[in-house]
Amino acid sequence: MSLLIVYNACGISGRENSSFYIRNIRTILNQNLEDKRVVFSGCQISRRTFEEVYREFGEDISYYLTNERLAVNQSFNHAVLRGVQEFGKFDGYMYVASDVRFTDDESSLGRLHDRILQPDMGIVSPEIDKDNGYFWWFGFEEEQNLFDVFGRDEDFVVPLGTTANLHTAIFSNEIFEAYGNVLPDIFVSYCTESTFSFLAAAVRQSFVVANDVKYSHGEGEGVHQGLDGQTLAFGAAWDRVFPGSRTVKEIVEDPEAKACGFGHEEWVPKFIHKMDVPDDKTFLIHDPEQFDENSFSVDDRLKRFLAKNLYLGPTVLDYNRINSRFIRGA
Repeated sequence: MSLLIVYNACGISGRENSSFYIRNIRTILNQNLEDKRVVFSGCQISRRTFEEVYREFGEDISYYLTNERLAVNQSFNHAVLRGVQEFGKFDGYMYVASDVRFTDDESSLGRLHDRILQPDMGIVSPEIDKDNGYFWWFGFEEEQNLFDVFGRDEDFVVPLGTTANLHTAIFSNEIFEAYGNVLPDIFVSYCTESTFSFLAAAVRQSFVVANDVKYSHGEGEGVHQGLDGQTLAFGAAWDRVFPGSRTVKEIVEDPEAKACGFGHEEWVPKFIHKMDVPDDKTFLIHDPEQFDENSFSVDDRLKRFLAKNLYLGPTVLDYNRINSRFIRGA
């Protein structure tokens, strides 16, 4: 199989957003990449919302539904696992937030897909027009973001220890194989993206932002206009983790974290005295000596560390026991 695309919707807020879901999913289906499977992932959505979406798309897409209390990291991961059970493994697994719209350029998804087929590509993201997070990591002057990728001569290879906000991205099968899933599922609020460059480097791949694809994010004028709301399952907080898992502070202070090259929230030293950032905000600067000239991990220690510490084991969250339903499309 080629590409599994999971469109993620959450109904915890009680909003009825089916018209937005239908519009945004249609922009995915309008892409001319033939070998793709689209899954509508609905976590605690209402019956009415599901019926509206199903009435529109029927068997053109598949559906993952759960009423469990899960953050999107876990519900997306479970949708991927169920999709793999139904269809087999894919070349790539694409996360799409509910408020993301693909461009009218119908070949744009194919260009992203072509990149994930390259053996050194681990995470491929389009440019996002709002709330891409670049201000925290690259090219900023006061509060004016001066950094962009779209239209450059080359893709932007995200340097180790930096990242971009996750609104949509494709993750390689190598990442899925290495960690047994896609998104680090200890996180239930912020900070997931901080791990991305390391997830890729540990399997000798890169995280890139494409220079020729830009997708739209958000409803309304503000950059944080989350369609379904944000961090609703467990609340908003730095480094908040799934109940029962090891804390981020414990992970970062493990001597093996520094030894294997792990880093976390490396933007903090730049901002802690400039903005409203707590003095005790957890961060770790990675050791560049643990990576080669391609910024790939020099050995398997980082991969083992990430698999053990950033992904939940079955004693904390057993995906086989999550109450869910998967409706397979044609």
